[in-house]
Amino acid sequence: MTSTLRAYAQIKEGLTKFLKPESPSYDNGTNVVLFPFTYNNGVLDITYDGNNFESQMVDISENAPRSETDTIVRILGGPRLVNSLGENFKEYIRAWRAATIDAGSPINIYIAPQVLRVQQADISNITANSNESFVVGTSPPVSDDYIAGSTATQYDTTYVFKTPLTFTIVEGGVTTYITFRTVLDQE
Repeated sequence: MTSTLRAYAQIKEGLTKFLKPESPSYDNGTNVVLFPFTYNNGVLDITYDGNNFESQMVDISENAPRSETDTIVRILGGPRLVNSLGENFKEYIRAWRAATIDAGSPINIYIAPQVLRVQQADISNITANSNESFVVGTSPPVSDDYIAGSTATQYDTTYVFKTPLTFTIVEGGVTTYITFRTVLDQE
């Protein structure tokens, strides 16, 4: 084996498969979870299917995103380039900035991001105790490896930012730049 392959193998095995994101999040009434982003043909949007994002974040004006979530994620694929923002995403921005955004303000991408598809681990199955190689108990086992969600929630898949998204809106006649980003910490 060449030294390059050996080094790659060592790095691959040294990484954990779960990451703790600091990314736009919201309180769904039970936990703080990532925004339910969708991506299709270069369009980044927010889905209202299988979640309560609309009632928690759009129907309530001026509800800012949270920056830290209660969950961890596993990356499911490579980066994808965002070319435009979907209507549900724009609807959320208008609700969040309702007090200051100008009527009819365009919401345009200033710096296009790359996004990564991720799956949120089932929060009820996350355990901080990693000193056990086996567990015997009277309750069901817990593990970060258990798949979360259902078909209704697309198994809790969403997108995080590999590179920051900066978009513009007009507030009080002045262009305002808003940036969404993600920081992934190893757990």
